[in-house]
Amino acid sequence: MIRNRDVLISARVPSIETMDAQLLSGRSGDELPPSHRDKEPVGIAVAVAALLGLAGVACLALLLVGTIAWGTFMMLTTRLPVYSVTVDGFSGIDDRAPRAFNLTLAIDNLGGMSKACVGSEAVVLYGGVPLAAGGVEELCVPRQGAGELAFVAASGGVGVPRALAELMAGEKRADGAVRVEVRVISEKHRRLLSCTAALDKGAAARPYPCKKSVLVDESDGIRPDDGSGTPGFLM
Repeated sequence: MIRNRDVLISARVPSIETMDAQLLSGRSGDELPPSHRDKEPVGIAVAVAALLGLAGVACLALLLVGTIAWGTFMMLTTRLPVYSVTVDGFSGIDDRAPRAFNLTLAIDNLGGMSKACVGSEAVVLYGGVPLAAGGVEELCVPRQGAGELAFVAASGGVGVPRALAELMAGEKRADGAVRVEVRVISEKHRRLLSCTAALDKGAAARPYPCKKSVLVDESDGIRPDDGSGTPGFLM
């Protein structure tokens, strides 16, 4: 019986040679196998890469949000210059007086980011027919500023032809006022302003907005073909 127990005990307890071999190999029987140790650095590298990827995505998202916010801010706080014309008085339309228009050109550049300039000459037209013309001094308004300039457009003609007077009278009966076009031509700045204003002596003067376009042809349909540079009038 004792021999059997000795055999059983020796089967359960490692031999001295086996324990020495384990000590010499630098690990105990409780350490992880080599395959588990090799996987640990790989797992850490994957986690670090994932964190770096998330950080990059977050930075891009912040950059996008900042760009959108800045663009929205600029849209709300900046705008193009606003041009307008006010008819302060006129004559020669509904009476037998020389045709003349007292006008005021204004520039609102309060939301602008650069200087706005206009000026050279102006023409008043009805139905595309020139009624009067005049020179306009150069008006320059700095960024975030405003300014205005008074000028006169006149003609040597008196009154308007009967056919044109009848058209104006019909428009006044239908709409309450006659509307003319005021063109401001700026050859130096390659700019053309077109402003539609009402002629109504019984109403208070008010500014009328102008449409701005690039000046392509210096004549713009207001100078005669003879090249004299003087707009052609009715009379």
